[in-house]
Amino acid sequence: MADKLSFIWRSFDSISKTELYDVANLRQKVFIIEQKCFYEDLDYFDQDAKHLLLYSGKNLIGYSRVFPPGIKYESSSIGRIVVDKQFRGKGYGIKITLESIEFIKRNFPKTNISISAQYRLLKYYENLNFVKEGNVYLEDDIEHIKMVLKVSK
Repeated sequence: MADKLSFIWRSFDSISKTELYDVANLRQKVFIIEQKCFYEDLDYFDQDAKHLLLYSGKNLIGYSRVFPPGIKYESSSIGRIVVDKQFRGKGYGIKITLESIEFIKRNFPKTNISISAQYRLLKYYENLNFVKEGNVYLEDDIEHIKMVLKVSK
């Protein structure tokens, strides 16, 4: 029987030590080890974020962090969208992204949503109605592009 999926929202002040360790472990496995990218993941922005954790049973399988307007961009933003390698191809990344978008629409309804997308994922985000803005740039030696989802009224 498959484990039950659970979306859990946390502020930095409410995240448990175990959850925080799970998040740091997942981000490290994917962004640093798998992508062979030596960068400072613990960037002191986590304290300003809302954290979306996707658990399958007791295993953290996906994550994102969401920012209100004025922290990373003038608009709201989503970052560190990640799915554990063994759970990819099952639509969890889309579920995490859509849940993050809905959180922003509920909590910051008059703002667009910006992301710094890895350029190789351009079509993925375009399929979620994000539009590229500006030129490709290097962030931690990986090609990225700013993308915006227009949701403000």
